[in-house]
Amino acid sequence: MRMPKVIIMLLLTLLVGCKEEKLARGEAAPALAAFDLQDNAASLERWRGKAIYLNFWSAGCGGCLAEMDTLQALSQRWPDKVVVVGVNTDPDSVEIAPLLAKHGISYPVLRDRLKITQERYQVIGTPTSVLIDSRGRVVDLHQGWRKPEELQAVFSQLAQR
Repeated sequence: MRMPKVIIMLLLTLLVGCKEEKLARGEAAPALAAFDLQDNAASLERWRGKAIYLNFWSAGCGGCLAEMDTLQALSQRWPDKVVVVGVNTDPDSVEIAPLLAKHGISYPVLRDRLKITQERYQVIGTPTSVLIDSRGRVVDLHQGWRKPEELQAVFSQLAQR
């Protein structure tokens, strides 16, 4: 009878020791747990030295689709300084290739199959964007749609960092 109580106390102690990590400005951006469209594991290291506009989106999100054309244009404006990385949050059963082709998307797009990246970046809805500077530090987290002129201002600031 004593052994189950010991196990329960041990488990409670472990649970109390667990803490939720908060995405904090100025801290290192969490690692990605997502895959590109060719099923290769993705890493922020691939874009080290550039600012990253990490954009979480889903195919059924009107705001996400509204941002795509502007993000595509801005991704080509400062290619040596800022990279857009789209992170699709839909299940694999949702075919996104036709949608990407329709919008002419050439920036990297990842799929977050296990939802781990969404958890690490505290994504509670789409669109959600995380700005990461060229040193890999979180600059800002924004939930919701941005107007084209807002995106333009954000990219101008990122390009100057």
